[in-house]
Amino acid sequence: MPPILIHFFGPDGAGKSTQVNLLVSDFLSKRIKVRKYWIRSPHTLAYVLWRISLKIGFFRIVSSASGDFIKVPAVHRNHMLGRLWSLIELVSVLPLVVRAQFYLLSGYTLIAERYVLDTIAFVAFSINDANFLQSPISRMFLALIPAKTKFILIDADYDTIFKRRALFLSNEIQFKKELGKHGTPIKTELEPRKFIDFQRTLYTSLARVNNALVINTSKHSLKETSDIILDYLNNPF
Repeated sequence: MPPILIHFFGPDGAGKSTQVNLLVSDFLSKRIKVRKYWIRSPHTLAYVLWRISLKIGFFRIVSSASGDFIKVPAVHRNHMLGRLWSLIELVSVLPLVVRAQFYLLSGYTLIAERYVLDTIAFVAFSINDANFLQSPISRMFLALIPAKTKFILIDADYDTIFKRRALFLSNEIQFKKELGKHGTPIKTELEPRKFIDFQRTLYTSLARVNNALVINTSKHSLKETSDIILDYLNNPF
C-alpha cells in the first residue's frame, strides 16, 4: 500500500510540479485512489492580513539584480510581532489541513506538491528567523503532518533554477510572437536569490529531521529523478 501522504517540498523551479504530475499518473495507472494537493503560505486569514499590510505600506522588499522581487509584511521588526505572525499562520493553515484529512479519511492517497514544511520555511523567512525551526510553534506545525507521511525534497542550485526560468521566459515570449501579440514582456517570476538560499538551508534541515529523500535535480535528469522517487516509495528502507 502507498503511504497516506507523500509530501514534496523544495524551492520553486527545482522540478516538484513535474515529478508530482508523473507520480499521480503512475498511481492512477495502478488504480490507486489519489489526489494532488497544494498548500503554500500565506493562508486564509494570514493572506488577508498580508494583503492589508502591503496596501498600507507595512512591508519589506527583497529584490534581485534581475529585477524580480517579493514583498513581505514587516513582521520581522521585533520578536513578539514575529511570534504573533507565526501563530496567525498556524491558525490559518488549519482549515486546509482539515480538508486534507477529509480526503485521507475518504481513502485517498495525497500527493502534496507543497504542504506544511513549505509553510514552516516561508514563515521563518517572513519573520527573518532561521532558528524558527526549533521553536514550539514550528513543532505545532509539524504535529499537523500525518504519521505515515513520506517526505521528498526536490532541490536544485540557484543557477539551475535561474536557467530553467529563463528558458521558460524565452518560450513564453516566442509563443506570444507566434500569436502576433506584443504585450508587456513576462518576468521570470524567480524569487530573489536571498529568498531561495534561505529556503534551501531550511529545507535541508527539515529534510534531515524528517528523514526525507533528497534529490538534487541539478545532477539528475527528469527520468532519473522519477525513477529514484518510485524506487524509494517501493523500497522505503
